[in-house]
Amino acid sequence: MKAKWQGEPKLWRVRGKSSDGLTVTLGNHDTETEAQADAAKLLKGKFYRDVTVEPITHAADPGQQGT
Repeated sequence: MKAKWQGEPKLWRVRGKSSDGLTVTLGNHDTETEAQADAAKLLKGKFYRDVTVEPITHAADPGQQGT
């Protein structure tokens, strides 16, 4: 079965806590600069708190192990 998603995976994630205390992913980005800009915009909105920019670690593709 062909994967629905195609292309390069995103490398940076913006996360924050919503007003009810739930930690949510607010965006995924290709570059750290894009993620930092998005985080700054979200902090101005004052709806989310503890907004952070984190690198995304990807699991190894099981089809390519052992080659």
